Amino acid sequence: MREIIPPLCLVLSLLLFIGAFAALAIESPQPSMELHIARLGDDEAYRERLEQQLEHRRLQRKVLIGSLFGLAAIMAVAAYTLMRPA
Repeated sequence: MREIIPPLCLVLSLLLFIGAFAALAIESPQPSMELHIARLGDDEAYRERLEQQLEHRRLQRKVLIGSLFGLAAIMAVAAYTLMRPA
């Protein structure tokens, strides 16, 4: 069983790296049409709320990408530390 864990960790690490680069390839959240309309209008509270939602979505994306890269690195290190010399 112990011989199977390092290759699985390496495969999981590779998949996490692929997922991280795929998430990087997708464009970050952009302002919606509602936000553009709110910026032109007089409703400050509604505009602030929409801008906060946009910033929250951007932060979520950054955290997701950072987590994917971090977990991929952890899995790679774990795989190499669990390997035994032949």
